[in-house]
Amino acid sequence: MSKLHVFIDGTWLFKVVEGHVFDRFLYAPQYFDLDFDKLNKLMLSHIAKQRPDCTELGNLYFVTSLFDLPPDFDTWVGRKITNIYGGQNITVTQNNIEKTKKNVSARADFANNAVSAGYDASCIYHVRLQEWMMLNLLHPELKYQEKQVDTTVVALLVKEAITNPNDCFALVAGDSDILPAIHIAYPSYTRNVFPVLTSPDERDGRNRQTSFKYSQYNFDINTLVLQSHVGDIMRGNVYQCTNCHRFFTTRNPIDPQRIASGAILPRCNGCR
Repeated sequence: MSKLHVFIDGTWLFKVVEGHVFDRFLYAPQYFDLDFDKLNKLMLSHIAKQRPDCTELGNLYFVTSLFDLPPDFDTWVGRKITNIYGGQNITVTQNNIEKTKKNVSARADFANNAVSAGYDASCIYHVRLQEWMMLNLLHPELKYQEKQVDTTVVALLVKEAITNPNDCFALVAGDSDILPAIHIAYPSYTRNVFPVLTSPDERDGRNRQTSFKYSQYNFDINTLVLQSHVGDIMRGNVYQCTNCHRFFTTRNPIDPQRIASGAILPRCNGCR
C-alpha cells in the first residue's frame, strides 16, 4: 500500500478562496469557505481511482507566510512610505491599517484551519510586516513576492519523492513556474505527482504572467480541478439546489432519508 503526500502553496490557495473564484457556483449570499478535511478526502478519492493501492494520507504540508504586525502599527496613520525604486508612494490611512489587519487575521485563520486538519505547522513562516511590504500590498501594480514559499514547496516535494518513491504526491499550487525546478531535481515526477488546480485555465496557462504552463508537462495522473468539486470541499452542511444547481449551506442538516425519498428537494433561498 502507498500513501498520498500533499503539498499546498497556502499563499496561492488563500488568494484563490479570498478572490471568490468559486462564487459563481454558489447561491448569491453565500461565500465559499474551504474545509481542509473535505479537501483531503477529495484528493484521496481522486488518486484512488487511478492508483487503487494509494489508500491513506501521508505527510501534509501547508506552506505560507504570515505577517506579524509591529506593536506600533496603529501609529502608522499619516506615515509616508516611499518606493525606493521609484513609482508609487503612499500616505498610510486608517482604512489601510484596518484593511491590512483584516487581511492578516484572515490569512492566520486560514492557516490554522489547515493545521487543524493535520497539516505541518512548521512550514508556516512568520514575517514582521515592514513599510516596503505594505507599499507593495496596497498597490495592485506592485506585488510582495514570497519566494520562500515556492522554494519550500519544491524542496519538500523532492525530499518526500526521494524518500518514498512508491508513494503519490498532490501539488496544490497555481504557479507553474515551480515545475522546471521539480523537473530538474526529480525527473520522474510525472509518474506519481499530480496537480490540484482551481480551473482548466490554470493548466493551459492562459491569462497568467509566466513562461511555463502545466499543459507542457505530461502527468501520468489526471489533474484534479477543484471547480468541478465545489460542493465537496465547502465547510458546513452543503447542498446543491434542485432548481438553479448552485450550492448553498444550512444552519441545520437536512434529513438525508427525506432527500433520498424525494420528500424534500433541496432548494436555495432564492429558488424557494
